[in-house]
Amino acid sequence: YDDDDKDKSGETNKASFHVNAYTSAVEGQVDAHTTTYKVDYDDDDGTFTIPSNAKRLTVYPFVYAYSLMNPEVSYSLMGFETRSHKLRTSDLVPVDYTNLHGGTYSFAMRLYDSMGHGDREVVVHIYKEAKLVERTWFRLLLAGCFILLMLLAAQRWVHYRTQRLLKKQEEDRLYIREMSEAFARIIDMKDAYTSGHSSRVAYYTKMLTRELGYDDDTVERYYNIALLHDIGKIGVPKEVLNKPGRLTDEEFEAIKSHTVLGRDALAGISIMPEIAIGAGSHHERPDGKGYPEGLKKGEIPRVAQIIAVADTFDAMYSDRPYRKRMSFDKAVSIIREVRGTQLTEDVVDAFLRLVERGKFRASNDTGGGTTEDIDNIHKRLSTE
Repeated sequence: YDDDDKDKSGETNKASFHVNAYTSAVEGQVDAHTTTYKVDYDDDDGTFTIPSNAKRLTVYPFVYAYSLMNPEVSYSLMGFETRSHKLRTSDLVPVDYTNLHGGTYSFAMRLYDSMGHGDREVVVHIYKEAKLVERTWFRLLLAGCFILLMLLAAQRWVHYRTQRLLKKQEEDRLYIREMSEAFARIIDMKDAYTSGHSSRVAYYTKMLTRELGYDDDTVERYYNIALLHDIGKIGVPKEVLNKPGRLTDEEFEAIKSHTVLGRDALAGISIMPEIAIGAGSHHERPDGKGYPEGLKKGEIPRVAQIIAVADTFDAMYSDRPYRKRMSFDKAVSIIREVRGTQLTEDVVDAFLRLVERGKFRASNDTGGGTTEDIDNIHKRLSTE
């Protein structure tokens, strides 16, 4: 208490203290390397300031009693501890505080009279300068760097997972293609006259699909579907497939059944549902005279519309049991004639555009081949 203020017992007491702050190269250690800052005087605003590198704060409390009484005193460092320490003045010793963070603290001392009343208090403010790591801007910077690192890590993880998924998709795509090509070769083994037919139809289907403006995934998918469009022929007797003469009605029905057989065989492949559609509907016609269901125009699945053009062209432009390969120009003219009736219009248009650019003609085509109409061939076979 300042100067000679008296308590209720008539005794005159005075409390004071000074502050020491210690810094050390090793936290918690005070030795020959320790620097002591003795702060006996406060700043202009009444605050004692200690540096940010101070490891330990020591407060030396004193009570000057001008009597034989031994009054009680309490103290606490507000902002650091939540309870006060109460003891006799004769038991006062220097008080050490460690692990103080940067900020403002208040050291409060309260002196009690003989009646136990402690209505007078002295409070001193102590400000410890913040370390670099305790400053708000630095913490925000660290938080920003941490978030950036997390974003970079997440981006790297997403990139890694994406690459793995893309690799797996590519492996699956390659596997599907190789398996489809293998089955196509098995299909062609069944019919000696159509060896390579499935592969050629798939190649033509790819060309037409791309010409119609579809994306690469669709082009790849339709290619694989076309490879297996004739898989149902495995269930057709070989002697019927390779018969050189005219087919009986029963034999023709057996040939037509390859669409249903192929559709049913592929129906359980969930990874590519359209693969069954291509096998089952590639002989449907826009005029409704196709088989097996007699679908018309837009009822025919798109992939089947495209395969139909490719299949029809290759059927004419390759050797068959009952005739030699038709001439290229004759095959193209027939494709043009059946536009809108047997074959879908815009797919035929795409075919014709490709023909004008020099596509579809075989490299070994020197201009030969039959020019006889299909109807004439059928009539001739019926009379033989």
